[in-house]
Amino acid sequence: MKRTFATVLAAALLLSSFLPAAPEKPSPELARWLEDVAPILTRAERSVFRNLQTNADRAKFVRLFWRMRDPLPDTDENEFQREYEERVRFADQTFGRTSHKRGSQTDRGYFYLVLGPPRERTLYTTQSEVWPLELWFYKGAEEFGLPSYFYLIFYQPEGYGDFRLYSPTVEGPEKLTLPTVMRAGAALSRTAAYQAIRKINPELAGAAMSYLPSDTQAGSASFSSDSIVAAVRGLPEKKYSDGYARSYLAYKDHVETEYMDRFFSCAFQAGVFREAGQSFLHWSIEPDKMDFGTQGQSIYASFELVLRIEDADGRAVHERTEEIPLRITSEQYQTYARRRFAFQDLLAIVPGEYRALFLLKNKTAREFSSFETRISVPPAAAAGRPALRRPVLFYSRTAVPDAQRTNLKAFVFGGQEYLVGARNEFPPASTLGVFVQAEGAAAAGPDGPPSFTVDIVSHDTGESAATFSLTEVAPDPGDPGCLLATGTGSLKDVPQGYYRAEVSLRSPDGRVLAAGRENFVVLARPAPVVPWVYARLHGPFPGPEHLKALGSQHFLKGDYAAARSVLEKALAGRDDADARLLLAKSLFGLGLYKESLTHALAVHERTGDREAAKVIALDHAGLKDWETALTYLEKLMAGATEVPVLNLAAECHLALGRPDKALPLIEKSLALAPGQPAVKALEEKARKLVR
Repeated sequence: MKRTFATVLAAALLLSSFLPAAPEKPSPELARWLEDVAPILTRAERSVFRNLQTNADRAKFVRLFWRMRDPLPDTDENEFQREYEERVRFADQTFGRTSHKRGSQTDRGYFYLVLGPPRERTLYTTQSEVWPLELWFYKGAEEFGLPSYFYLIFYQPEGYGDFRLYSPTVEGPEKLTLPTVMRAGAALSRTAAYQAIRKINPELAGAAMSYLPSDTQAGSASFSSDSIVAAVRGLPEKKYSDGYARSYLAYKDHVETEYMDRFFSCAFQAGVFREAGQSFLHWSIEPDKMDFGTQGQSIYASFELVLRIEDADGRAVHERTEEIPLRITSEQYQTYARRRFAFQDLLAIVPGEYRALFLLKNKTAREFSSFETRISVPPAAAAGRPALRRPVLFYSRTAVPDAQRTNLKAFVFGGQEYLVGARNEFPPASTLGVFVQAEGAAAAGPDGPPSFTVDIVSHDTGESAATFSLTEVAPDPGDPGCLLATGTGSLKDVPQGYYRAEVSLRSPDGRVLAAGRENFVVLARPAPVVPWVYARLHGPFPGPEHLKALGSQHFLKGDYAAARSVLEKALAGRDDADARLLLAKSLFGLGLYKESLTHALAVHERTGDREAAKVIALDHAGLKDWETALTYLEKLMAGATEVPVLNLAAECHLALGRPDKALPLIEKSLALAPGQPAVKALEEKARKLVR
């Protein structure tokens, strides 16, 4: 097997990545929908919709698009959708009469769809001094950057064709006025045009100079008009939340169609911390609402959490799906009814820069939420170069029972469990707890121990509102190279508002050695902010569960040597078919075909796993045992059609001098996935040999 082609085949087979089919052409209904909603689409929504490959995914997106704009999601009717579709109907009927385009696609249609009906719409279509035009008057949404009241003018240049939006700044009133208002041979000045329009209606003349009513003065045009038009065009970005769209491409394959129009919001928090010298991603997810079902005296809900972590190139380095069944008593429900629920967990993770995507499904209520965040996982800090991990803001903490101290749990550090909330909200006059990990810092040096200071800084003013020290500082029992610092400060004199807790690690002489920060909110009035937490308990590190996760990440990043080392440790602690198969793939990636074959055969004999059969075929091909490789490939092809399997089987037949058997496999592969340059070259080679 040529190494270059073998590499392509191995990547496809080992990663089980299949070449995507050609994008499906949007149906007429979906194309019409995109045209209708173009004025209110955000950039993110438009980009996501254009990147969808199938009409099924596009239809899901449409349902979710309307759902996210529904002002009363608990009612059967979507009031926003009904009103918007009525706007489209009115615009098509009213504004398309003088245009070759649909009325909703004209200038008047665009602003009508975005802003709705004007408070006043005055038509000037039979005046002898001006071209046909319309004056619209709106009450603006000041919360989105519009003035309290403003005008728009649409006119028909030269008296025919589409009505278009008039620009007081660029065009001026002379563009609205017929040349006949001046004596023959005289040029139409702006002042003369303004006066001619003023005779018709002073309000119209003022709007011709500026769309801002308080800004209408003859003789000069105001730039306020440009600002108003720009604000209208930017309304979708300000008015509609499109966070759901940004992660839709990642979660669409995990959400059933009937869920797609039932999106609920969540708050989330994620950070990377160390335990026993290993980095772990900790997270807390707090749904805005929790819908339960009832069964007898029990209240229950079934959740599913999907976590996907991608590298900078968008390749998955980790993906897992976890079932979370909840069952509580009615007494517990009443006790915690006013508190938010929090799902918290952790994951061992290798160094790198990633995008983490979370999908939470309530399978009982058939609704879902999603969010994404960027995470940076640094290598261990070098000796003598201190670094702070992200500070943790907490409400309270409790000591972990001695029997559980070696186990791992989200937001548990140094034998203390910290109660945190994803929103980082604190009631007035409450206590703010701060915890931080410091790597590469000695507990004490020749000049004394380091100190930790917290400065509470206002986001609005940039001024310090309070300062306190983290008084409990000790080495991490499981990681002596890491200091754990904890302390609390009163918020009694801190007014409501948005703040950041700036933590600094200082040397005995006061120099700042490292710093970190975390945002939080001081509320205006008391509120139940402490969540009710559901968190899994994990075995200690290093344990098979964590090593298997790390091995998978190393493998997917292409670091086969690191994957091998970690997976061999995992298997030494517990035999696991998935870990052994992953080890077989890693060994193949290292070119150790015999060692890989040993592990792959063990898995296949025990489970009959299809993926194990692929690795066995690759190993035999790597050892140039083409006939044995074909034995496994033929069984694979009998069970399902996969492009990489077809390609490898064709390569084996060519190596055995059977191009007549290779060619049909290659043709079938290219029919399924035309965009394969290496396979097309292989086809040419096979055709020449057949001749």
